[in-house]
Amino acid sequence: QHLHQHNTTPAPAILLLAPIMAPLRSLICTLAFATTATAFTTAPIHQPRTQQLSPLYASDDKGGGSAIATPKTKQITTTVQKQKQKSEQKKKFKPSDPDLKNESDFEDAPMFRLYLIGDEGDDQEHVVTRVYEIVEDCSEDDAATLFKSAYQTGEAFMGKYPREIAEMYCEQLTRSDPIIYADVRDDKD
Repeated sequence: QHLHQHNTTPAPAILLLAPIMAPLRSLICTLAFATTATAFTTAPIHQPRTQQLSPLYASDDKGGGSAIATPKTKQITTTVQKQKQKSEQKKKFKPSDPDLKNESDFEDAPMFRLYLIGDEGDDQEHVVTRVYEIVEDCSEDDAATLFKSAYQTGEAFMGKYPREIAEMYCEQLTRSDPIIYADVRDDKD
């Protein structure tokens, strides 16, 4: 009563494709050989051009290549204009002929006064050192004189500077540790 069972597992897919693969393989080899052989031949592959060229690229003028045709008078005009512009530029930048019109157009930057504000708690050595380090045109002796003046009168005039410079000096002095009080005032006041 025991039934004999047959093995019914399907054959691998590669075995089923074998009869189709052989002709396909030979066809691929043939195409590869034909392409390689054509690539190394000296015979032209492309057919000669039979269509007409556009009038933009072809001309009966025999004046030259495949550039877009432009009127010759326009080229001459632009060349003359460029030469005129160059000569005008050269005239403007001669050092022997200064342009006096531009010098009067500039105005001096508005100046601001920088003051050192005296505080009884200030340490003289600290203030003198920081003022000397921060303010460029100030010597150690000048810084000591400024400190004495600020201590005695409450403030000392340090100099006139453009706004950005004066504000930078003031900010650097007030960021010192311990703080050094300074003030920026408009020169007109």
